[in-house]
Amino acid sequence: MAQELVFPSKYTENVLSGRFRVHAVIGDSMEPALRGGRDYALISPVSSYSGEGIYLIDTGLGVDLFRVTSTFDGAGGLCLSKENQRYRSHSISREQFNETVLGIVVADIRPRDERFLGDVVQ
Repeated sequence: MAQELVFPSKYTENVLSGRFRVHAVIGDSMEPALRGGRDYALISPVSSYSGEGIYLIDTGLGVDLFRVTSTFDGAGGLCLSKENQRYRSHSISREQFNETVLGIVVADIRPRDERFLGDVVQ
């Protein structure tokens, strides 16, 4: 007998809790993983580094998504990079990161029918 893969429904209630925010992906910096002008990211607020992942960071000129990894340099630095190889990565301290981080991406959202998003996401 084949076993079915079952996902608990408790995750749906968490998403609908108001704890998360939806962020529209802008530009080509996270392509091909996230397409600018088409995809969205579900963000959970964080105030410090929570392990490797894609984070929403306040750059001082606006907010942007970055893949964040540890540099393993002994000083606790972090490497911020983009998925698109045309963009350069750079390192910052954890203290700088903790001052600018807004959240971590917990899910990618790829709309199937964008006609219905106009009134919802603005």
